[in-house]
Amino acid sequence: MDVVITHGRKIVSDEVRALTEEKVRHVGEHCPGLERAEVHFSEEHNRRISARECCEVVMSGHGHTIRAKAVGQVPLIAVDLVVEKLEHQIERTKGRIVGRSQPRHRMAATGTLYRKVRTA
Repeated sequence: MDVVITHGRKIVSDEVRALTEEKVRHVGEHCPGLERAEVHFSEEHNRRISARECCEVVMSGHGHTIRAKAVGQVPLIAVDLVVEKLEHQIERTKGRIVGRSQPRHRMAATGTLYRKVRTA
C-alpha cells in the first residue's frame, strides 16, 4: 500500500510520521483492494477548542473510497482515533462486498434460511 503523509503549516515529526505510516499500512492489510492512503495533518485555529490536532485519512482502490477524520490534543491521539474509524468502515465495506457477491453467505450470517415455497 502506498501511504502519502502531508501536513499543513505545522511540520510533523519523523516519529509521528513513522508510527502513522505503520498503523495505516496495518489497517490497509485488512482489505487488500485498497492501494493508496493519503494522510493529512492540520491544526484547528479556534483557541477555545482543546483538541486542535486534526488527522484525516483517505484510502482508495478498486472503486472504493474510505474517508475518516478525527481530532485530538496530540497528533498520535488523532491517528489512533482515525485508525479505529477506518477499521470499522473497512469491516462494513467488506461485509457489503461479500454480501453482494455471495448472497448465500449473507443469509448464513443473518441466521435465516432460504427456502422456496411452492404454491399448489
